[in-house]
Amino acid sequence: MKKALLFAVIFIGSNLLIAQNLYPVLKKDKWGYMNNEGKMVIDFKYDLAQNFHNGYASVALGNMPCLIDVKENRVIDTGIYQFIGTFSEGKVAVMDYKFTRFYLNNKGKVVLTLPKEIYDSRPFSNGIARVGKKIDIHQNKFGYDISNLGYKFAYVKQDGSYATDFIFDDGDDMEDGIGRYMQGTKFGLLDSNGKIITAADFSFISNFNEGFAVVNVNGKFGFINTKGAFAIPVQYTYAKEFNEGLAAVEVAGKFGFIDTAALLVIPAIYDDIRPFAEGRAAVLYQNKWAFIDPKGNYIYQPYFEEAGYFNEGICPVKFKGKWGAIDKEGRILVPFEFQNIGIFEDGIAEVIYKSINLYVNKKGDILPK
Repeated sequence: MKKALLFAVIFIGSNLLIAQNLYPVLKKDKWGYMNNEGKMVIDFKYDLAQNFHNGYASVALGNMPCLIDVKENRVIDTGIYQFIGTFSEGKVAVMDYKFTRFYLNNKGKVVLTLPKEIYDSRPFSNGIARVGKKIDIHQNKFGYDISNLGYKFAYVKQDGSYATDFIFDDGDDMEDGIGRYMQGTKFGLLDSNGKIITAADFSFISNFNEGFAVVNVNGKFGFINTKGAFAIPVQYTYAKEFNEGLAAVEVAGKFGFIDTAALLVIPAIYDDIRPFAEGRAAVLYQNKWAFIDPKGNYIYQPYFEEAGYFNEGICPVKFKGKWGAIDKEGRILVPFEFQNIGIFEDGIAEVIYKSINLYVNKKGDILPK
């Protein structure tokens, strides 16, 4: 499962520092970091604190950004750059006070300088990064030539050469070697070499999951494979991504599940559906959420006001206006006392408790302690 249905702070540590996952915590307008046991390991001192990624996080002191590692060593000091992005694949995008953009390594050294025309640079993913530049768009309206500021995007390789020209109106980071791009209001796909997989013929393309992506063509939904070919023709009013071999589809105003052969294996009788995860899926029936197994049998009868999906054996659910979490047997592990709760990762989930963003573990303990 790659995407949270509600909200979650997710940190993926570097190979060397993976045992030290850190999570941002706000107290009296200052940010610090705790570990997954709820112990504060970096004190409340920062004006801004981003999530750690690959062992590094962008933070701000005196509203000036710097980059730190999990031991709070400053890789990039304050006062040098006005923007520091997300560290990924050994590099981080930065912008100095002259609006020039660079990529730095984990020693804070410049490894790539981008042309002055570049105004936006994304993290590297699968070896390439999306960059953008401003352009003049010329139009003739009512007999007058009109020039407006616009933007075009391309992808750059780690050596600074371009994988594509500036031909896109928007573009995603790569994921598993595939990225979405837009031309006008339509979506297409390209690979991590900058090669176009599909033309921009789709009104929508989802992220790929289990080798399939949801697409929308003229208001109907279907599925394509990673080569851009149709695996399941567009025929549904709505569709969601495949998980554990099943995908939710809407038929005649109701949701059911299809398999990868497009067989409706769970009847379309539900008002809404969450994806399958760990052998269970939440379904909305007669205004209450229940859980079913892959054969459509009820595990728990309709009971909850809202539900997420299972991860690490625990699932957020809502009852009497408050959120808590249950295990696979339906036992309450986290009491119903939160305004919201995210999906559990690394044994904890972000929560809103009395309008404060905190964390909770699987025992229901509020973190930091």
